Amino acid sequence: MIVGKILTAATAVALLIAAPALAEDGFLGTDFASIEGSVEFEGTAFAQDPRYAGQEDNAVSVAVRAKTVLEWSDTAIGGADATVTITPFVRFDPNDGERTHADLREAKLDLRFGETDVTIGNDFVFWGKTEVDQIVDIINQTDGVEGTDGEDKLGQPMIRVSRLVNIGEVSGEASVFYLPYFRERTFPGTESRLRGAAIIDGNDARYETSAEEWTPSFAARLAGFYGDFDIGLSAFHGLSRDPAFEVKPGSVNPATGEFELRPVYGRITQLGLDGQYTAGSTLWKAELVGRLDQRNAAFEKEDYFAAIAGLEHTLYGVGESNADLGLIAEYAYDSRGNDALTIFENDVVLGARLALNDTQDSAALFTATVDTDTAETLLRLEGERRIGEIAKLSIEGGAFVNTDTASPVDQLQDDHYLRATLAVFW
Repeated sequence: MIVGKILTAATAVALLIAAPALAEDGFLGTDFASIEGSVEFEGTAFAQDPRYAGQEDNAVSVAVRAKTVLEWSDTAIGGADATVTITPFVRFDPNDGERTHADLREAKLDLRFGETDVTIGNDFVFWGKTEVDQIVDIINQTDGVEGTDGEDKLGQPMIRVSRLVNIGEVSGEASVFYLPYFRERTFPGTESRLRGAAIIDGNDARYETSAEEWTPSFAARLAGFYGDFDIGLSAFHGLSRDPAFEVKPGSVNPATGEFELRPVYGRITQLGLDGQYTAGSTLWKAELVGRLDQRNAAFEKEDYFAAIAGLEHTLYGVGESNADLGLIAEYAYDSRGNDALTIFENDVVLGARLALNDTQDSAALFTATVDTDTAETLLRLEGERRIGEIAKLSIEGGAFVNTDTASPVDQLQDDHYLRATLAVFW
């Protein structure tokens, strides 16, 4: 992790040093420059006392993010338009050392040569269509201390080349990726709630490749539109962003039987398909992946298939108001069954998305994920509302109902929570 922080910091410094050369008139000759960001005040309350020793009861933290954008047109680099983007992020949590962390979310140079784009540096890439999980999304590593849904990601060092393509009636974009450095996942620590009984030491990761975090990864994606279809085809070869786990050597306590785990990262190959079909007020969505050589929860290498499919139907102007109500239904399947590294291996998801369409952009999303074998249920609530012109209040809640003793979710049965975040923008 230390090497990764040095690399991302060095990338930002290099971009700032190189920026003046991008414009003929120098650094101050930008055609556009902006800096914006936010300060986020977060509080989390839990309905029950901590289950494991060392855990804090409730939590407060503050996060700061800033985004600097510099743009030049018709530069000396082949006449390309150029954009430098730098977005640092830092969170301070006085009660949880693992949640106190910093990351360079973006530190990149974008060059545009007509219909071809080149990106160099830290960036975010999102693939996916479905609501419950995005199984095709594999470029960026999960920031496991930021949230519980896996949607928070770490910046990924990359070189990406993308080009607009038009084949008959299909219009879209083809992209290839070279990922020279691997970002290790972050994990909750001893003080953290929403963790399992065994602590995961993310700083003691083991790699199954000799180059370790410098093992390069490669990816490609073709995404485009054909009428009412939005389809993406992707391929990835490199270190899996989903670690397997083994008992950390020397961590077993003979008196109590307690132990620590450490993540193990190995090379995998993944082929993915994601698609969405728009039929009036109904969106039909699906994601499918086939992955080779991924270690499962039993720490055995296994080739597997996973899929998520469903729909979202929107009712516009509910009750003759301005509000829209989206009804969500999805099914998630993983051929590894109980050995899957995900909890979505045979689950039905039902949900509702409400958008009031008012001046405060008030919206809420509620989902219930039910395991079809055990009836284990995960309830999740998200909501947000703007406050004036410079602030936004967000809430997030989760509950774990009817947990199965054989499921990792059972270890969270005392962690029903409600989190509120006030973001002030500048």
